[in-house]
Amino acid sequence: MDQKKLVADLLTELNLDQAEQQTIANLVIDSISLVNASVGMVDGSSEIYWRAVKTQATQLYYDRQGENGMSKGLIMMLTHLQAGQGDDQNGKEV
Repeated sequence: MDQKKLVADLLTELNLDQAEQQTIANLVIDSISLVNASVGMVDGSSEIYWRAVKTQATQLYYDRQGENGMSKGLIMMLTHLQAGQGDDQNGKEV
C-alpha cells in the first residue's frame, strides 16, 4: 500500500472531505515514523503494519495532544510486529 492510497482510504473511513487531505497526509507520515520507531523497519507488505499506521493516524487526528495515549489495539499490533508475528513466511497473515 502506498501513502496516497492510505490517505484516500482514511479520508473515506473517517468520512472526511478533501479539505482534510493535507492534514491526514501529514498524520500518515508521522504515524509511519512512529510505527517504524516502535518496531524497527518492517516490510511494508504486512497488513498489520498498515493497520497500525492507520490506527495511529486516526488517533492523532482525533487526539492531537496525545492525552489518551495509545489504544490497547494499537499497542497489541505494535507488539505483534515487534515479535515478528505479523505474517507467515509466505506473506499471509497469521
